Amino acid sequence: MKTSLDVVNYEGKGRGVQATKPFKKGDFVVEYAGDLVELKEAKFREETYQKDISCGCYMYFFSHRGKSYCIDATRESGKYGRLLNHSRTKPNCVTKTVEIAEKAYLILVAARDIAVGEELVYDYGDRSKEAIQNNPWLKD
Repeated sequence: MKTSLDVVNYEGKGRGVQATKPFKKGDFVVEYAGDLVELKEAKFREETYQKDISCGCYMYFFSHRGKSYCIDATRESGKYGRLLNHSRTKPNCVTKTVEIAEKAYLILVAARDIAVGEELVYDYGDRSKEAIQNNPWLKD
């Protein structure tokens, strides 16, 4: 199956995703796929992941229709959305919630036109003191 994305290793970042076709502003880029869980389960999983330093944490918290959810994409899956890197200052993608058959999905769309070969990045949005202390790259 031909895809419009490719996984690339970026020095200092690890895996990331680059465009293999151009995207126009507003185009669908990729789904942030994983387990859709409610807040209580998400917090439990997050605490579990923090105890294992070999385990990354790919969790995206969001609200939909007044309820808090999380997409847990921590488990390796072959899905590209979990591999987009962070950029607070120059994101070329933004997240958007969509609903299909009464289920919330998280997608990334192009925030501007994106050229072939460009790394796809979005703002993870976490500005908490603890998160920035543990992940100084969130400032970039």
